[in-house]
Amino acid sequence: MMRFFAVLISFFLFFSEAYIPPYEYRDEENIRFSAVILSDMHTETNSNARFLMDGYTLKGVYSGGRSPDVLAFAGDNTMNGQSVEWFDFYGLVNRYNKGSDVLVAFGNHDFGNTADGEVYKKLSKRSVDSYNYYCRKNIDKVYYSADYGVVKFIVLGSENNAGNTVQVITDAQIDWLESELADCAGRNIPAVVINHNPLYGRNGRRSYFGFNQIDSSEKIDSVLQSAGVKIIYVSGHTHFGLSDDSVTSDGSVTYINLPSAGNNGNYDAPEEYSTHGIGMILEIYDGDMVVTFRNFAKGKALEGYGTETAL
Repeated sequence: MMRFFAVLISFFLFFSEAYIPPYEYRDEENIRFSAVILSDMHTETNSNARFLMDGYTLKGVYSGGRSPDVLAFAGDNTMNGQSVEWFDFYGLVNRYNKGSDVLVAFGNHDFGNTADGEVYKKLSKRSVDSYNYYCRKNIDKVYYSADYGVVKFIVLGSENNAGNTVQVITDAQIDWLESELADCAGRNIPAVVINHNPLYGRNGRRSYFGFNQIDSSEKIDSVLQSAGVKIIYVSGHTHFGLSDDSVTSDGSVTYINLPSAGNNGNYDAPEEYSTHGIGMILEIYDGDMVVTFRNFAKGKALEGYGTETAL
């Protein structure tokens, strides 16, 4: 019943007849899989402006044409991890979703944006429970995977709160990641790894700041680099706009750091590449993976930062 009311309430909080131009895939007839990934929506109950930003963004994701097979979020979906914020967030998601499987990674704001471990216990459980309820899932941890045959999505998550929003990822989770990637290698399929924080140094200066770090960043990166499979690692958290270091590659791994889709003030980029509504589109074909960027809220392709990976 709450799922229904969440969608219903979203109509009272956000309604727009504005036309948002749809996007087109490179090859609609031969595409095997598609995904849209957004980050840092920061849904906040006492911020109508932010709710409007999120509404236009999700409306733009489903503005026409073929819906993505997956709609994924790279964390900080809410501002404070409150139940009512999850209610509003999933109300918008489920209102606009047209058949996409929804994957949600969790960020420091979803866990209260604090170093308090007791708060983490409460809000991480709320994050998992809300995802399970509103998206009809059955995960039991903040990290999990989803297998789509042609690609596997692997979602990582912090296992505690720490100072300066540093992620705490245990060896057990890293061992699990290694096992998931070994499965991909054995089947010769690519992997998309979604984690809220960037890996140290992998996306330029935005990924060197102390508050952007993961306590085991080097271990995770080593697992990615040695996996023997094509990987796209997607993060958010930094609130930097699209720029030359938003997308970097090393060997078989591509590192992507997304702007905040729910924030008008992303850093260090011209307005067109830093305003709200920006996310990425992933397309998978027989021979390659294609990543492009788009401002979904404005229905505008953002040129210059896409990438292709041969499979």
